[in-house]
Amino acid sequence: MRRRIAILLAVLLATGMFSTGCGGTSDGASADAYDMSGSTKALESGAGFDSELGSFYADTNEIAQEQVEAPKEESVDSEYTTGRKIIYSSNISIETKNFDEDIVAIKKLVQSNGGYYESSSITGTAEYGGRYANYTARIPSAKYQAFMDSVGDIGSVTSSDEAVEDITSNYVDVQARLKSLRTKLERLQELEANAETVEDLLNIEDRINDVQYDIENYTAQLKVLDDKIDYCTVSIHVDEVITYTEIKADTFWNRFVEAIGDSLSGFVTFLQGLVIVIVYILPYAIVGVIIAGIVLFMIKKKGTAPKKLHILKKDKTHLSNSGKDETNSN
Repeated sequence: MRRRIAILLAVLLATGMFSTGCGGTSDGASADAYDMSGSTKALESGAGFDSELGSFYADTNEIAQEQVEAPKEESVDSEYTTGRKIIYSSNISIETKNFDEDIVAIKKLVQSNGGYYESSSITGTAEYGGRYANYTARIPSAKYQAFMDSVGDIGSVTSSDEAVEDITSNYVDVQARLKSLRTKLERLQELEANAETVEDLLNIEDRINDVQYDIENYTAQLKVLDDKIDYCTVSIHVDEVITYTEIKADTFWNRFVEAIGDSLSGFVTFLQGLVIVIVYILPYAIVGVIIAGIVLFMIKKKGTAPKKLHILKKDKTHLSNSGKDETNSN
């Protein structure tokens, strides 16, 4: 009976994987090949109820491989033909003279398009001016273009960029793996219902747990991809200004003038930094000068003392010699 269950398990899994592989796109084919290799490996480890079945599993692997490598039909499943899977994300920087009014307008615009703030922050106070805000908005993909057109009318847009990522291949691959795993799970559950020994039941349950874990993992991946596809990400930076930045044409003269301005600004910044450094080190410099003066004074003082002693000795010698000369003359 155990031999029959093992054979049935191998045949059902191989047949299930073959039926799954015949209905997908070229991306689905790679996913089916991946899952077939995993299922045949599982047959050798989890469903190997008897060592005598080793040769049978080897034959089953060869048959399964031939089925996976068989030519695919040209038709594509309807669930894989829902259009391209595109993720949109953009960044926009805005200057405004009416900070309070415009950040309210942006929030209303996000809400009116069915979106929401994923994160938001405001820095600065109205008293001193120069406030700025950062928002990360999630906008439904169907309303994304309308939102971008409308938000550009608020304040003065200084920069804007957009990134587009086509994840169709990855999305279809995850779908194919999920379909294959669910088919595998159904086959294992059928075998579980017909298991007659505890050993067979435990082996099948182990395989079911592994397959369920993989299903949960791929399902979570699919949900993350769906969220990124359904809701576009828009990063908005708002600056409070007194006058709007003039947007000039990118000509040689403008770049030349801008380079001179940047150079002078950098030089002024350097001088300011130098003054700050001097102010920082000035107290230490004063103390250092005082200490150096004391040391030099002590060195000079020690140097003059021996000279005075030498002069005194010379004077004494001279006086002594003079006394002797006077005595001799008398």
